[in-house]
Amino acid sequence: MEIWKNLTKFVPMKKRLIFCSIIIKTLVTIYLATSFTSCANIVPPSGGPRDSIPPYRIKANPIDSAINVQPKEILIQFNEYINTTSLQENVVVSPSMKTNPMIESILDRVKIRIKDTLLPNTTYSIQFGNAIKDVNEGNMAKDYTYVFSTGNYLDSGKIQGTAMLAETGKVDSTLIVILQPSNNDTAIFKNRPLYYAKINGKGKFSFNYLPYNEFNVFVLPNDYTKKYDDSTKQFAFLENPVKVTRSKDSIHLFVFQAFQRTEKKKVVNTKALKRNTPSLVYTKSLEGKQQDLLFPLQLSFETPIHLNDSFPIVLTDTLNNVIKGFVVKLDTPEARKIEIQHAWPSDTKFRLIVPQRGIKDSLENTLVKNDTLVFTTKPKNAYGASEIKINGYEKYKNPILLLTQDEKIKFKFPVNQTTLKIAQLPPGEFQLKILEDENQNGKWDTGSYGFEKRKKQPEKVWSLPQKLNIRADWDNELNITINK
Repeated sequence: MEIWKNLTKFVPMKKRLIFCSIIIKTLVTIYLATSFTSCANIVPPSGGPRDSIPPYRIKANPIDSAINVQPKEILIQFNEYINTTSLQENVVVSPSMKTNPMIESILDRVKIRIKDTLLPNTTYSIQFGNAIKDVNEGNMAKDYTYVFSTGNYLDSGKIQGTAMLAETGKVDSTLIVILQPSNNDTAIFKNRPLYYAKINGKGKFSFNYLPYNEFNVFVLPNDYTKKYDDSTKQFAFLENPVKVTRSKDSIHLFVFQAFQRTEKKKVVNTKALKRNTPSLVYTKSLEGKQQDLLFPLQLSFETPIHLNDSFPIVLTDTLNNVIKGFVVKLDTPEARKIEIQHAWPSDTKFRLIVPQRGIKDSLENTLVKNDTLVFTTKPKNAYGASEIKINGYEKYKNPILLLTQDEKIKFKFPVNQTTLKIAQLPPGEFQLKILEDENQNGKWDTGSYGFEKRKKQPEKVWSLPQKLNIRADWDNELNITINK
């Protein structure tokens, strides 16, 4: 300001105007340069936190939990645009209808068209499971359920529980739990269920909005019939009918297959075999030239074979002296594997002599020549010992501890005292399970259920949370407390 006063005193008017013009041009240039620089460095606005809120219902017609209604069309509006996926897999209508309702999503709405005549004085629930998601983030409206009643009140009965595979202790979430009227023992064979519920990944299921009746409870695959019309289906049953109440203690179901599904055997072109493979070829289970102390030696063939007793397979020492106590066994029904069973001593050399004509296939093909396998059993320090303390085993009937890998039983040990000592186990990690061996035959037995047959529950296998880790040449210890 002071500079401007001095300027007006001593500088002529014409020069003052020229000076002002220069200042204005300079300011304009600086403004434009700043503007272009700012435009070149535009930072987009932050999108804010990610939307994690699932869509929720804001309106329905008829209203949710309506009574005394017989809707032919139901319209449910959500707070945002939605997608519906896998409706057939997710949506469960209870009681079930002869013709499934038509369900479609339009923008932020779900439209349900009912084709059947609804039952009088009945509470209906439409459970969407995981079918409804928002468009942008895919947030799931988990287990959304719409309810209405054709009578003047809503039923509020409940049944809940768990279902697990009896043989493995695992969960199969593709199965469903079915309710059939308790006064009809043949309904599970003949009729589709009025009520069914899905089993979640933890093996849990629940029924809500049930009438206060008695039901028989079953488990079946979620197939078209939803009937026990094939004894090779996965199946479970509760011995006694369940009376529906407002709050029901958890029930437990154990799933089994009464009979295994028989696969068709592959047809072997024996003529091609004779032409292309005139001699037999096999693989052996040796690890290099070492034999495991805990398992039999196996010879595996590509085609079915039989043993020729006139030329037996022989196990000998290095001086060709025949070993006592070994067993040569052909597996069945495949007949493609030979097992040489023996109580193998550690770090010992053996010879297995396989005569040329000792093994034949259906076309009398044999080995090219006599074969001799020279191998050594593994040393003791290749294995680890284990001491397992098991608390609570008394709660189980004839318990057997199962050591499994990839759902296959590798070892099993009866448990009749708190401390279980195992002298030799191969290195690795084992999942532990308890088998209740009710008939004491040392293996798991399935159940049975039929109209004229005796009903029998399967033996039960319980998975334990602990794992047994074995290190070679090491005393491995583990403490277990088991509860049903």
